[in-house]
Amino acid sequence: MRKKLYCNYCNNSLRMEFLEGRKRQVCKNCGQVYYENPLPVASVIVSNDDHELLLVKRAREPFKDMWCFPIGFAETGESIEHAAIRELREEGGIDGRIVQLIDVDSHINSFYGELLIVTFEGEKLGGNECAGDDASDWGYFPAMNLPKLAFDSQEKALKKFLEIKNDAWNIHDSFEKFVKVTSDQESFAAVELLSDELIDIIEDNAERISELWLNDISTNPSIGSCKRLNREEILLSAMTFLANFRRWLKEKGSEAEFKGFFAAFGALMQKNGIPPEELISLLSLFKKHLFRFISSWGLWNKPVVEIYRIFELGERLVYIFDRAVYYAVRGYND
Repeated sequence: MRKKLYCNYCNNSLRMEFLEGRKRQVCKNCGQVYYENPLPVASVIVSNDDHELLLVKRAREPFKDMWCFPIGFAETGESIEHAAIRELREEGGIDGRIVQLIDVDSHINSFYGELLIVTFEGEKLGGNECAGDDASDWGYFPAMNLPKLAFDSQEKALKKFLEIKNDAWNIHDSFEKFVKVTSDQESFAAVELLSDELIDIIEDNAERISELWLNDISTNPSIGSCKRLNREEILLSAMTFLANFRRWLKEKGSEAEFKGFFAAFGALMQKNGIPPEELISLLSLFKKHLFRFISSWGLWNKPVVEIYRIFELGERLVYIFDRAVYYAVRGYND
């Protein structure tokens, strides 16, 4: 960094003195001390709906022709947030707002000296992307496959940004897939959902879940008729269902088999003299025990993505048990 030669106030020469624990420039005439403070720099990361990040290509040195997030010095009279928004408009062509702070980093530059680089997440509000000011080009790049960035501080901020956004993006993607599949009545087999991992827990604990359900229906006063059911027979039905849970939940082609299983289950309940309302209660209690068992793993105390997994599984249980009740009642009445 270039050193001052003369005092701004009296034009006399400066000398180095040891003050307040470090060497500083001091005017030998008026005593003015020149503190070297880091220059504030604003940087902003903007993503689109496809999880791509806006980069601009630098038109000037340093790092000419390399890519970076919109970045520039904060000016006197503006906040660091306003500087970030201004740089986004000047270099990227769009208007935006600040969503959150991502990172603050110190950097030593051979020309400017020490810099304090503040990186924000921004959101596009309007405008059209175009390169301007210190940028010669722009583009959106996949967040997980960016070109080498011009500034190490932005590489550091990018890592933090991806850590922050990873769960939110995974939840968003899984939710969109779930809504699309259920609304279009397509197969779950072709999509990966966050709650797929919970299905492994259910399958690994099929016997325990079935036993909990069986103990409940054997003592629940609202379904007293179930006491006459053969315990081994009903346990086998529960285990068979859970053994096929993943396939029946995800594979559209298994619908005929799924229908046949629950129609037969409904017919079995009719044969044993179980009233239709208690048949429905049986299946509702089974769904409750599936959901309760997953919740008992303590996932509620984990990050929000784990809570979403449970929520999504709950919605999928509604999806499969609505069909199960329908087919079971049909089998009961046939």
